[in-house]
This record gives sequence, structure tokens and C-alpha cells, in this order.
Amino acid sequence: MRKLNNKGFMLVETLIVAVFLVTIFSILYNNFYPLIGEYERREYYDDIDSKYSIYWIKRMIQDGGYSFTDSDKNVINSGAKYVEFNCSKFANADKNAVCKEMVSRLNLVKAYIISYTTTNFKNVVKNNEAFDKMVVDGVTHNVDFRDYIAYLAEFSKGSLNRANYRVVGVFHNTKDDNDFYTYATIEVKR
Repeated sequence: MRKLNNKGFMLVETLIVAVFLVTIFSILYNNFYPLIGEYERREYYDDIDSKYSIYWIKRMIQDGGYSFTDSDKNVINSGAKYVEFNCSKFANADKNAVCKEMVSRLNLVKAYIISYTTTNFKNVVKNNEAFDKMVVDGVTHNVDFRDYIAYLAEFSKGSLNRANYRVVGVFHNTKDDNDFYTYATIEVKR
């Protein structure tokens, strides 16, 4: 009997399997690598420090004599859709000073009081590039605020706690001489 030579067939078979594996790995890489970047970018969304900081801003608005007037409520419910948080809205000078100290310690860049449902504010921010450049005390901060707002849920249903508003904050942080910004939101009862 004659033995057939299968060396060429084994080489072709090995090449086909190698091409198949390279194709599978390239598809996996192309589909999952962008997700890693997305997760890294969202690492600073609603992190523990920012949530803790925005909680104290919320407490100042709810409990500390913050002058949240009917005109502010009308502005939020009108075309503007937000009011900036400002320590000068405390009538009491001591609370105003405490607020400024707290804002400084929390590294708050900006905070906005918006309606509980975020849809209208999302539309305002989406169409306004000015939200990605925030000027505080003469310093311009380049932030990705619009990306954070786009990331937020719609909150289309009312709050279980009967909150009518949310406060959204941007915080400046430094780690290893690198600046970065974190973001957080929390509901506010008023």
C-alpha cells in the first residue's frame, strides 16, 4: 500500500485556523477597546467624593436658609431651565461665609439647580458649548460637563421622596499634578 503525503494539507489547515483566530480576536478588540475608554471617562461620574460633596451642597440649599425664591422656581420651569448655586443667596452673613468656605473645601467649580426631570436641562446643555468652559474667579476650566449631562438618566417620573429639583455639581480635583473634574447630582426637596 502507498501512504499519502498530507503535509501540505496540515499547513493549509493550520493557516485557516490561524486566520480564523486572528479575525475573531480583531473583532473582539475593535468592539471592546472603545468600551474601555468609555469606562475610564465615566470613572469620574458620580464617584464617592463627588456624591459626598454634592450632598453637602444639597444640605445647604435645603436646610441652611438658602434663598430659593419663586422667581428661581419660575426660571427653572421656564426656558432657562436652571439656576446657578451661589453663596450670596444666603441672607445671613455667617451662613454666607460658611458656604464660601465649604465651596472652597469641596473644590466646587459650578453647581446648577435644575428641575427633577433632567430632559429640559439636557436639551439646554446639549446645544450650548459654553457649558464645557466654566470661568470661576477668572480661571477658565475646560470640563466635559455636556458629556456628563448626556450620560444622566432622564428621571422622567417624579421622585419617590417628592423632590422637585436636582442639584448638579462640577468639582475640580488634582492627583499627581494632573487636573481632572468629577461630576455628581442629587435630588433636592424645596
